[in-house]
Amino acid sequence: MTDYRAEARKITEKCYPIPGAFAAGGAVTSVFTGKDINDVDVYFKSREAFEYAVAQAYENSWWCVSTTKRAVTFVDGDNIIQFMHFDFFPTAQAIFDAFDFTVVMGAYDFDTSEFAFHDDFLKHNSQRFLRFHPGTRYPLASATRVLKYQDRGYTIGKGDILKIALASRKVKIDTWEELKDQIGGAYGEKVVLAGDGQEFSLDAAIAALTVDEAGKEIWMANDNEAQPSYAIGMQKKLAELKGEAFDASRFDEGEDGLGYPVDYEPPARDRSSPFSLLGLAA
Repeated sequence: MTDYRAEARKITEKCYPIPGAFAAGGAVTSVFTGKDINDVDVYFKSREAFEYAVAQAYENSWWCVSTTKRAVTFVDGDNIIQFMHFDFFPTAQAIFDAFDFTVVMGAYDFDTSEFAFHDDFLKHNSQRFLRFHPGTRYPLASATRVLKYQDRGYTIGKGDILKIALASRKVKIDTWEELKDQIGGAYGEKVVLAGDGQEFSLDAAIAALTVDEAGKEIWMANDNEAQPSYAIGMQKKLAELKGEAFDASRFDEGEDGLGYPVDYEPPARDRSSPFSLLGLAA
């Protein structure tokens, strides 16, 4: 059994242990490759665990800076934490099944204090090699992520580039919102703004993808001002984004309450076997 206390500590210094959740992806890759953590992506085991964490974040005075169909982003001091809610994942392997590259298939379970890795996670990071997983939910975003990893010294084979192109063809994109969801982040929002007022088409989308980075800071400031200031408001906004009816009875204290989900007890942390390593297959 390998002791990864130092790596676990680097993650929990950026994001306190969130019950019913994993830290996964880039933050785990960073601590195992000697890089600073830019932000922590948190994946939840259930919808209720996500709702509980949102209420806890607001109660702890975290500042919400962005809300999309994929994630809610909070800032806690100098730390950026993204709550992923496009789906929920009872196991680390379920998260990896949705990821794009083996080099990000690492997760830290806040409940058990255990790391879980894809079998090739450590090897491919040591080799600085990108192996694409065609089952990812967002292959279009993977195309831009290749550039980010190349800037960090990673290489990718021609076969994997072709896999990204073919996987992207399987994605149904018929609206600006669907394109934004696939691209993700600020760039996805910029593309939607560039196409504002135009009927969606592939040609219009290609033209919108030429937007530059001018005005990024102004755009972020405008986005920040639009975020809900309390947990119930956030749950309402998420329901609206997803086209769902908001059910206030699922949360405590009604409209003005703290917004914790009723009848949900967060799991206690299991400290009996901390920092153990789990090997997970592809």
